[in-house]
Amino acid sequence: LSSAPKVVMVKTRDNARNWVVYHQGMGAGNWIYLNQNYPQSADVNYWNNTNPTNSVFSVSNTNYNENNGNGENYIAYCFAEKTGYSKFGFYTGNGSTDGTFVYTGFKPAFIIAKRTDNTGNWILYDNKRDVGNPTTQFLASNTTGAEQTLGTSNPIYDFLSNGFKLRGTGGDGNASGGNFIYMAFGQSLVGSNNVPCTAR
Repeated sequence: LSSAPKVVMVKTRDNARNWVVYHQGMGAGNWIYLNQNYPQSADVNYWNNTNPTNSVFSVSNTNYNENNGNGENYIAYCFAEKTGYSKFGFYTGNGSTDGTFVYTGFKPAFIIAKRTDNTGNWILYDNKRDVGNPTTQFLASNTTGAEQTLGTSNPIYDFLSNGFKLRGTGGDGNASGGNFIYMAFGQSLVGSNNVPCTAR
């Protein structure tokens, strides 16, 4: 990659095991499951307590089945930030309909978020299923549930020209004092001159 990944998702292809996630918002001493609603867990061995570089990411030096099981084959998805197109970070909820604003530098088209200090769903919003704003329809990667349409008492994301703002009070996206990680992708690249171009 042109820069170190901020997010790494790993899954064994040989057995029924969890997706394990590294996110720079939690640091290399922590991990979280993509397919569960659990909070983050601290274990310096999972990622060998080492942040990724632009050429490698580290895994446990012991037999951790989720990312380094003996003889198992794995797939990994690594996401680096691209200025004007992707941003991976964290924010703190305030439990208000006038919620936290998160600056990305572009208008998001797709957002994934997860509370890390407590249980909560991975919530996925996009501008294709819900073309209005704020977005109120979401899917959860940790459940088999159908799409949900929400009211203000639930997590709602307002896709703005330079980031996103929370408009709902729901605990999955805006619990007061809650810690959240997110992945945001834009609909087009925005150059240093603030002129959008086609994303490829």
